[in-house]
Amino acid sequence: MLDCSLDKPILKNPVKLVVWDLDETFWKGTLSEEGITPIVGNIELVKQLAQRGIISSVCSKNDHGSAMAALRDLDVLDYFVLPSVSFQPKGRSISGIVSALQLRPDNVVFIDDNPSVLAEAGHHCPGMVCLDSPHQLAALMDSPFLQGALDNELTRLQQYRLLAGKHDLKQTGAGSDESFLRQSDIHIEIDFAVEENIDRVIELINRSNQLNYTKRRVETEEDRRRLLADLRAFGFKAGIVRVRDRFGNYGVVGFFMTLATLREYRLEHFVFSCRIMNMGVEQYVYEYLNRPQIEIVGPVANPIETFASVDWIKDGSPDDVVSTLRQYKLVVIGGCDMLQLSTYCSADSSEFTNRQQNGFMKRLDDPFLILDDAERVRKSELRPHIPAFNADEMLALKAAVEEGDLTVLSLYRMMEINYFRGVDGLTVRFDEDAVRDILKSDLALWFVRSFNFVPSTNEERQEIIRLALHKLSSWAKPGAKIVVLLENTRKLESNPDEKDLRQRYNAFIVDTSKTLDNLVCIDINAVTRVDWLFDDGFHMSREGYYELAQAITRVFDDSRKQPAAVFAGATIR
Repeated sequence: MLDCSLDKPILKNPVKLVVWDLDETFWKGTLSEEGITPIVGNIELVKQLAQRGIISSVCSKNDHGSAMAALRDLDVLDYFVLPSVSFQPKGRSISGIVSALQLRPDNVVFIDDNPSVLAEAGHHCPGMVCLDSPHQLAALMDSPFLQGALDNELTRLQQYRLLAGKHDLKQTGAGSDESFLRQSDIHIEIDFAVEENIDRVIELINRSNQLNYTKRRVETEEDRRRLLADLRAFGFKAGIVRVRDRFGNYGVVGFFMTLATLREYRLEHFVFSCRIMNMGVEQYVYEYLNRPQIEIVGPVANPIETFASVDWIKDGSPDDVVSTLRQYKLVVIGGCDMLQLSTYCSADSSEFTNRQQNGFMKRLDDPFLILDDAERVRKSELRPHIPAFNADEMLALKAAVEEGDLTVLSLYRMMEINYFRGVDGLTVRFDEDAVRDILKSDLALWFVRSFNFVPSTNEERQEIIRLALHKLSSWAKPGAKIVVLLENTRKLESNPDEKDLRQRYNAFIVDTSKTLDNLVCIDINAVTRVDWLFDDGFHMSREGYYELAQAITRVFDDSRKQPAAVFAGATIR
């Protein structure tokens, strides 16, 4: 019994994964020679670990098919995640398992009867605990580091099986975005009962921007009446779009309205929530509608026809869907890509993200949404005319954080310099494009007279964010967590200044997390693959948000098991 890297007492950290050798370890005998004899106690150990939320895997030099068949015959195969059965060196194989499951060697136990193999594994996974017999694991089952958390439903095991399945796709060469979408089991339902969902439809029309292809807003009571009249008028046809996949049911995420006349067939409204971005939904619906004419008003995140074809989406009602999303209350603050993240984290979320106001982009990743006084904002005569948060949104955020189990923040945009102070004495952070649009509009002169640019240093903006985090922390209920996402620093070789700014921001967030017991930071660089990044380094494909969501879910689960841990390079306190 030894630490794979140092000869010190073992089990100094919570165990999250146990990797088993097979021959003469998990079972008696050698599979390729005289045959094997099951060891009932080892099978029970694997099942007991799973019920504690501790995952098991396999690393064995054997014929893959024979080993899988033997484990299946023992009715234990489904308890193993990402088994590695090949004749490759075990050290690299175990390192690959640990990396694919987004764990650290310090939280892994490896069991093998061969001392040289244990030494090899230790070389590749420094800090991993090595045992030369399952009896040693059994003797340690009362250790506080092997208690995990009660999980009779095996939800933890299922989460890791999903993660492992996605890894298998990449390893077999089928890991493109489209392959991930094909494995997501996406279903669409077109529902023509628009009036029954009119409030959600209007919310989509007014809030969505990146996937709002026509940009026709419904902002006044007269606009609402006109939309309702069009729904009943001859020639108009409208529907809502519901989407579900194997991760859960996303509800109403799209709306379209077509107008057919003797002269033309065109789209009046074509809008979707950002939460289904990069799934191919908008292209599927466009083809479903037989490609009507459309005057696209930019900017939009995706062209309508993004893929060569969309063959991974199926028709179907949501009656047979069983949501696998976790049932805790989530709050997200940040850009609209946070909507994609939230759908993989929770089925119950409050979202404070980008939206439209009076034709301008309004961003809610503004520290003063948290720091300002709601009544002062309500009394401001400037606020109704600018794309900025209002008092109701401030109160809604406070209530959501107070009731939420987990608040996830993407705050790096707060480090941008576009802060302005109005003659009402309130400071607000504007979206850069919104400032340009205002200065090109009829509001330009009024804006210049009503607002002054607020110069600030990098350190001053950090201090504002620090104050906002402390206030959010004070709102959270006992046991709830505030999760701050560190910023991507990859693919920035051509922009070293930006990379330096992001690294300094990340260091600041890590330091701040050490001062608050309920604040967690997650290193996106450690828990998502660089493959999923788009060129700007700010956004990812859906696979990236799925990986990030899995990391957030695990952090939340882990935080309920022990008071402190280290995850993916981020300190959890």
